[in-house]
Amino acid sequence: MIEFFSQLGFIALLAFIQNVSFSIVSRSRNRDNVTYHLFAATASNLVWYLTFRYLVMADMSWALLPGYLIGTVSGSLFGVKVAMRIEKMLGATADGHLKSK
Repeated sequence: MIEFFSQLGFIALLAFIQNVSFSIVSRSRNRDNVTYHLFAATASNLVWYLTFRYLVMADMSWALLPGYLIGTVSGSLFGVKVAMRIEKMLGATADGHLKSK
């Protein structure tokens, strides 16, 4: 039983990190900073791979779904806040192409 809750917590943590990184990479695609997108895409794809590797190794058990859902939803919400802070620090904007006109 303890092992199950340990697995549930671990997948929730992986899913949280996955969606934080996904939210950041999603926003970075529309910003005027390619370096920001390079790092965001690398991190996002690495965490996606680790998350799905773990799920496959656990035979994609339905029992892990609640942890996965909690992790992904909360990670997505938190990730937007993190992305906004990063963008503010970098001065990365979605309409940077309009500044020169």
